Amino acid sequence: LEAFGAEPQLLNKVREVLAKQEGPDTDLLRLFRQRRSWRSSLPAPPSPEQTPTSGAARSSTGSGDASPILECHSPIQLISGKAPSAAKKDAAEARDIGPLRGVVPVCIVLLLSCMFLPCVTYSEWYIDELFAAVRNEDARGESSLAQVFSNDFWGNPLWAGGWTHKSYRPLVVLSYAWQYKLNGGVIRPEPLRAFNVALHAANSVLVYLLLLRHCRIPWKWATVAAGLFATHPVHCENIIYLVGRADAMATACWLAALFVWPAQGASGGLRSRMFRVLLVASLAVIGGICKEIGFVVLLQLAASELLGRQPLRGAVPLLSIFFIVYLGRSWYTDGTKAGFSHVDTPVQYHADLWVRTWTYLYFHGKYAQLMVFPWTLSWDYSLDALPLMLATWRDVRSLLVLTAYLGIVSLASLGFSTRSRRLLLGISNIIIPFVPASNLFFVVGVTVGERLLYPCNVGFAMVVASVGSMTSTIPGKSVGKSRSLKPLIALALLMVFLTRGSLRVYQWSSRETLFGPDAMAYPRSTKARHQYGTVLHRVGRFDEALVHFNASLQIFPQSALTEYCMAQIYLETGRAQQAIDHLENIFGGHGLGFGRFNLYALYVDYGFALMMLGRYAEAIPQLAHGLELNEDVPHGLNALGYTYMQLQRYHEALDAFQRGLRYDPENFFIMNNLGVAHLLAGNLEVGADMVTAAFQRDPETPAFAKNVQLIGMMAQTNRWPNEHFALELFYNRGT
Repeated sequence: LEAFGAEPQLLNKVREVLAKQEGPDTDLLRLFRQRRSWRSSLPAPPSPEQTPTSGAARSSTGSGDASPILECHSPIQLISGKAPSAAKKDAAEARDIGPLRGVVPVCIVLLLSCMFLPCVTYSEWYIDELFAAVRNEDARGESSLAQVFSNDFWGNPLWAGGWTHKSYRPLVVLSYAWQYKLNGGVIRPEPLRAFNVALHAANSVLVYLLLLRHCRIPWKWATVAAGLFATHPVHCENIIYLVGRADAMATACWLAALFVWPAQGASGGLRSRMFRVLLVASLAVIGGICKEIGFVVLLQLAASELLGRQPLRGAVPLLSIFFIVYLGRSWYTDGTKAGFSHVDTPVQYHADLWVRTWTYLYFHGKYAQLMVFPWTLSWDYSLDALPLMLATWRDVRSLLVLTAYLGIVSLASLGFSTRSRRLLLGISNIIIPFVPASNLFFVVGVTVGERLLYPCNVGFAMVVASVGSMTSTIPGKSVGKSRSLKPLIALALLMVFLTRGSLRVYQWSSRETLFGPDAMAYPRSTKARHQYGTVLHRVGRFDEALVHFNASLQIFPQSALTEYCMAQIYLETGRAQQAIDHLENIFGGHGLGFGRFNLYALYVDYGFALMMLGRYAEAIPQLAHGLELNEDVPHGLNALGYTYMQLQRYHEALDAFQRGLRYDPENFFIMNNLGVAHLLAGNLEVGADMVTAAFQRDPETPAFAKNVQLIGMMAQTNRWPNEHFALELFYNRGT
């Protein structure tokens, strides 16, 4: 049987029979009869005249006829429907692990994974990374282990009664803290991204070995499929975007569980099966506290058992453990429901059930498109990047839904018709890890997230390798051209992935190269337009920034952050009244985007705008309240001192300027203003020294030169000059 390249399932059956010391002939014939339905697809047996026989065969049978089983009913032919020569070829290909004992394919996969290497030099933080890995005390290693395991991914307590995301990923948080500790406590993104690159390379090699060893895919197809996984453009969100590390870590545990579980299902004695079940359950729990999808590997293994010889015996223990783990996790996190905002998850807030259903199905089609042809990408798909399907099935986008689901059904039909277990397992490895992200059972915190496809792409690689390595899709018929085209199509797809992936890695190199193309690709995305506006704002392209901020505000008028950014531009360009209009809109009731960490900025800037309009008495309480929330705002302290100076409250002005200089000792504007305050408060010598020091450090500022000139006149005439000393204002944007 081994010489004929029989399936491992048949070989295991033979070994079990021999171990029981029973009659193998009877059991094997019974097994062959169970496969009788396959015989209709086999070629007709050749006649004795057409079949050459060896001398050994003649002598053993006592006649000129060869054994019928060896001629046309070999075990591998009965089991797979293939001729013996094809079976031998497939078995030889499965045993072939590639040049240099399999080292060359592994090196190819690792080399393709290096597509992401440039990101180890990227020093910018992106969006939610600041909340997850920078401002999070757990991630910085400043919390106890007990706190880490009782907080969510963002550092919010699970049971304190406040808002929590319900995303429970303590191992990922600890990985951040561990890297910061190794880096001497320095918080930089480059080492974190280097770890992600190494983790992805390891996962890519594991995918290759899974295809080669477990799925018995020929090494060439295993290499191509693993290369598609290694270069998939959507994986930028799992490698460069540090929040996506959770999916990569959970997938590593997922792959380990697939390796631990026997390829042909649970086998062996009770003790051996129990050990494997406990091992995969442990890996599922470890993966699950990296990301929730780690738990559902138990469902994937149960699906593999349902395709085996004893479905209930293998699947029931796995399903039981999954439900126990799921209930335990839900109890620990107090459920799975979280109050996600309208911007992040707009679909759940629509009143019409059919609109919600069709929109979620459209998202499934979008995920399928991102998996197969990921050309138009974005870091965010929230409001209103993918508009609601208000027309339900009449919307033309329903064609994408039909295409996605018909594609899955077609692949499943192919798998059942050809009895390709590995193809069916590949399909299940796409569907099962996607279920938690599907919004079918509970609402997830993103509309569409490219990083959520990471474990599903393991199944995509299995499907590509399984379809590619098929010698025929219809028993008894030649595939001819289609067989020769398969490698070309696969290599072309690999080149598309490599090209688009390399471009996407470059786009993640800076905020401008990331947010700009994404805003062009999805012009209805309120977040993409807002973020690109912040990039233009930062480089001083105010008019262009206002265009994108206005576009974002038209999509979502309640965006307080967008209005605040527009108010900042108006403050910087001297349009205080327009700034006040936007700030008062925010105070009027929609403060989305502001919390305890940045609320101070609203009050400080509102007071700053009032000061610019000369409304000094109104400005003081606003500035004072903002500075109570966060005093480390030098431009706010300077504005408060300036306001006191206009009201001739010099001693209070001195206090404000001194506090500002304490936070920013090299700020020449505050130094000049403090000197003027000393002069007007009667401290002439101290004031003259400070004004002179400011001028010496920045002689190009006209106000400093004027003040030095007035001091010189005072020294010559021994009286106050007729002109007023000049005060300077400055503004530092930021929240």
